[in-house]
Amino acid sequence: MTDSSTSHAIPLTSLLAEIEATPKEYWAELLNTLRQFRQELPKPTPTIIDADQARKNQAAIDLMNSWIENDDPAEHKEALDFLEKAIDEDRLSDRPLFP
Repeated sequence: MTDSSTSHAIPLTSLLAEIEATPKEYWAELLNTLRQFRQELPKPTPTIIDADQARKNQAAIDLMNSWIENDDPAEHKEALDFLEKAIDEDRLSDRPLFP
């Protein structure tokens, strides 16, 4: 296998010349091999485009995590009961949505 640090210097014409030198009956297999090779390449790591936005995002994430840490199940149950009652009171149908 070629050293990946020099592989970017190989011109496309060299690659095409190798393909053309390969008998055509093997091209389908060559194409499959090339596709498999490309799929096994490591995925590039995403880069942070805007560091300021990343800091703002992290601040929001930290805030939401603090809400989870200070979670009160009784408060959630009370809020859910209130919402269900309010929704059922304003329904056009006589049947409750939340029995």
